[in-house]
Order: sequence, then structure tokens, then C-alpha cells
Amino acid sequence: MSMDHWNEYLFRSLSEATLRGWARRLRLFRFCRAIGGHANDGDSLDVAYRYHKVEELENFFGYLGIPLVHFGEKPPQPKIGVSYPGKELSKFAWLIPETEWIQQPGQCLIAGQNAHAWCERDTIRISLSEDYYVTEAQVEAAEAIEKGLVNAPLARKDPPFDNRHCISPKYYPEYFGEASA
Repeated sequence: MSMDHWNEYLFRSLSEATLRGWARRLRLFRFCRAIGGHANDGDSLDVAYRYHKVEELENFFGYLGIPLVHFGEKPPQPKIGVSYPGKELSKFAWLIPETEWIQQPGQCLIAGQNAHAWCERDTIRISLSEDYYVTEAQVEAAEAIEKGLVNAPLARKDPPFDNRHCISPKYYPEYFGEASA
């Protein structure tokens, strides 16, 4: 994708001035533009943290006041290659990879704000979005959540997705700091 096409895509739903303003306001969260097309994903505000041990994962969510659900034995899981109706699929417990059956946090409240937390094998992601788009309300929610994440007990991963879809200092240094004003 040429730079002109990329810029057209990046700024299709939000102006460059809006994205620059959000980049200056947010300290931890990053605006991440959807991959789009058939990916059926949406724009979001994301922050990510690395963890190495289950204890770190548990401490992080304890710090945020989010109780994790532990199962005594592996709960039923969807079978690979089998199609399930949505109602049936929602009955399964989604597990954090490489844990002895800790349920994904999913939709949760952080600092009184609606968020989505999801864990990969070594990364915790917290995302905010609404109907495929990011709004000023989500930016304000991210600002509130950031206050609770300032002293989080894990190292932050920046950008949360390492590609140009994330408005981060790595890919858009001109959007951050005094030089971008």
C-alpha cells in the first residue's frame, strides 16, 4: 500500500489532527487502526503488558481489582473444526493459554470504565472500542484507566501491536511530545 493510500485509510474516519491530539493526551493507550477488509476487526485503543509467569498475571489483575476465575479441572472447550451457533459457543469458558485453567477476563471494569482484557501466552492486552470505532468517550475512559495503570506491576509493551496500524512513538514520533504541537 502506497503512503498516499495508507494515509487515506488511516485518516478515513478520524482526522490527522484528532489522532495527534489523542496521541498527546494518552500516555499508555495507543490508537490502533483496524486491519480492515475481511478481518472484521475495528479500531481500538490498546495498551499491552508482558508477563512471564502465572503469578505475574495474577498479581496484575489483583492490582486492577479484577478477580480471575480458576477452574479445578479443564472445562469443556470447543472442538477445532466444529461450527457452533453463537448461543452454544458462548457457553464455553475461554482460557488463558498455558495456564492450568484460568478463564480469560474478557469484558471487565477497570477504574470504573468498561474495558476488554485478553491474555496471550505472554501478553495482557486491554482494549477500548465501540462498534468498530473509537470515540472521544473511549479516549476519556482510557485516560481514567491510565491513572490506575501508572504503577502497574508489569512492564508495558509499546506499541501494543508492533506495526504502523498503532499510532505510537515508534511509528509516528512526530505525533508525540512538544515537537508535535
